[in-house]
Amino acid sequence: MQSEYRKKLLYITDQQEYTEHGTIGPLFHGYLKDYMNIHVVYLTKFKNSFQKKDTDYVVPQQYTKEICRYLDVKDVDLASFDLIFVRNMLDVLSDVLKHKKQYGYKVGFRVSFPKTEVAYEAQKAHNSSSSFFGVIGKYTQEFNKKRLLSQCDLFMPTSKEMQEEFYGNIEVESFPLPAGLDPKRITPHRASDGNERHFIYVGTLDSLREFDKVLLAFSKLASKEWHLNISTLNTDFAKQVIQNYPKIIHKVTILHAENLDELMKQVDDCDVGIALLPDIPIYSTSIPAKVMDYYACALPAMLTDNSKNRALFDDEDALFCRFDIDSIASKLEEIIAMSQDDIAKMGHAGQAKLLQHKRNYEIMAKELYERLKSL
Repeated sequence: MQSEYRKKLLYITDQQEYTEHGTIGPLFHGYLKDYMNIHVVYLTKFKNSFQKKDTDYVVPQQYTKEICRYLDVKDVDLASFDLIFVRNMLDVLSDVLKHKKQYGYKVGFRVSFPKTEVAYEAQKAHNSSSSFFGVIGKYTQEFNKKRLLSQCDLFMPTSKEMQEEFYGNIEVESFPLPAGLDPKRITPHRASDGNERHFIYVGTLDSLREFDKVLLAFSKLASKEWHLNISTLNTDFAKQVIQNYPKIIHKVTILHAENLDELMKQVDDCDVGIALLPDIPIYSTSIPAKVMDYYACALPAMLTDNSKNRALFDDEDALFCRFDIDSIASKLEEIIAMSQDDIAKMGHAGQAKLLQHKRNYEIMAKELYERLKSL
């Protein structure tokens, strides 16, 4: 009896080689392989030569704009792929679309974050009167992005809300791919050591995230029974930031995780995860990936009180507050006064909800495969 044909997918990502974060590890390099043959292309600025590692390829970043020609020269048979997905990179997407008819593959575009909008919002944050040329540049990029998207067969935003806010009415089939939980990585809640309430924040401390409000809120606390861990890639910058808060500097530890196992250990050592972000469209249209890191270890998350966060969580499984210093400080005091049992109960409730919901990568892989079969 002839075996069923397995579709073949090439995923060109802007993430670093063998990254475990986002959907690469658990979804594309994990559960989706139960249904399809998956090959991943990593573009890197750290290597100058092509490398093939099992089913994956490492390509020097300077070949971004001619990725198809480069892969062809390296004997990667593009005509053998049923689908080619591109993550975030419009220049790569443009080249892949240009060769679509030649090789006969379908094209998908995965966007994890509206990077044009982030850059524009950052410009506005530093200069409230954004330049005329900055605005024109933004709309030019928007026009180019929508032109390329219209030629795709599938669009994979992080959420439906993100698509509606930043991409409008594009005539492309969409399949939102939000951050989720990997069932193989979940652990039960473990109370932190000592008498202090241990908080953790995972991520960067750039000005657009306004993490200074969180630090100012900690500075206002009457209670001393707390400790804050910050796990970030740029530890030097984080240490510089903390120097501006001498009152609490002894209550803050800066950490760096080399891999996902290390990060999960850092999260597991704490009680509550902080995922507070300004209530602006680039943040309020999707759930931060760090939230999934917290609930993987059954830590309840502190979330900005907005409709997107409320659509997934409620007061039984998350800790909500407005994004201002006084509201954050008040909620922190409330959390410090909570019992460990109540905190654990919230963490487990959130974890269970995500696993049963479509925030489970095993479920997401099956549903994505069903959609891809119909393309």
